[in-house]
Amino acid sequence: MQAFGERLKQARLAAGLSQRALAEHVDLSPMAISKYENSQMAPSSDVLLRLARALGVKFEYFFRPITAELVGVEYRKRSRFPEKKRAAIEHQAKDELERYLAAESLFGPDAFPSFEHPGVSNMVIGEVTQAEAAANELRDEWGLGNDPIDNLCEVLEDRGVKVILVEAARGLDGFKAWVQHNGRPVPVVGVRRDPEFGDRQRLSMAHELGHLLLSFAEDAPQDLREAAAFRFGAAFILPAVAVRRQFPGSPSHLSVQVLYSLKHKWGFSMSAWARRLRDLGIITESTYKRFCMTFKRNRADNGETWWSREPGKPVKPEIPRRFQRLVEQAVAQDIISTSKAADLLGKPLIEVRREMKWPQEAQPV
Repeated sequence: MQAFGERLKQARLAAGLSQRALAEHVDLSPMAISKYENSQMAPSSDVLLRLARALGVKFEYFFRPITAELVGVEYRKRSRFPEKKRAAIEHQAKDELERYLAAESLFGPDAFPSFEHPGVSNMVIGEVTQAEAAANELRDEWGLGNDPIDNLCEVLEDRGVKVILVEAARGLDGFKAWVQHNGRPVPVVGVRRDPEFGDRQRLSMAHELGHLLLSFAEDAPQDLREAAAFRFGAAFILPAVAVRRQFPGSPSHLSVQVLYSLKHKWGFSMSAWARRLRDLGIITESTYKRFCMTFKRNRADNGETWWSREPGKPVKPEIPRRFQRLVEQAVAQDIISTSKAADLLGKPLIEVRREMKWPQEAQPV
């Protein structure tokens, strides 16, 4: 019953419902919901079905063992999401992580190596410029050189970082956390599912990677931690040596056309490019301010400023694919059924069957 109580609470929080709101959905008293969550009372089968429908989960969800716990969750400093919404986001992430880790376990306990802390985790950051050096060192350690990263999600997931997309309105860009699973820590980067702005999404991922990996003195101020994480993320996506190849001089004016081209080459917004140039001393503070004024003054057709919605075609958002591939591979190897795959993916069975038959002529080889 304890697992059921925890599962009920997790599903309720993920749905963003209070005990009273859930009780109204299923025609029960808030006291009954409280007793279910605290394992003081067991629900009937009819109540279980009503709870599952109200919370958008399968009946079996309530009896799945709890295998992972989120620890060390930290949000971006400027994120001002209410506690209730943060709880919903964390429980959404926890549910997906449990299913993700369950998919990995299908292939055996030693099929995938544990995450290895890179050397940069041993650096103690005392000033923002050290975060730049840490990003360069990590690129070298991970064999990325100084070229553009085509798919940041793939780079992180290939090295053991779980990337989770969460449903959230603007105002929450991302968070970092660790999940304890089978006695080992697994790093997690959570970013807002963004249907439009892939460049912002990529910078958020790299920023949260900085929060995961960078070390600071215990008394380091929050402002330093946040500035260092931003500098790390910018340098990880866009190394200084690559920036200087594009801007060998010190321009007094930034061409929007040039920045737009570079935006799509590097998956890095024009405004972030301008700030990067300023941080590296390639443009002056006054040149940067003129750029900002231009972007805040000009507006798109829908009335948003260029600062909010940059002109031209946006960068396509990235979608983590590894979890889906693991489940598809498990089905292809007859490790699990398609119905089990649907349960792991949290999708309707008919949708999963359709996806796994594409293309129709494809057959295992």
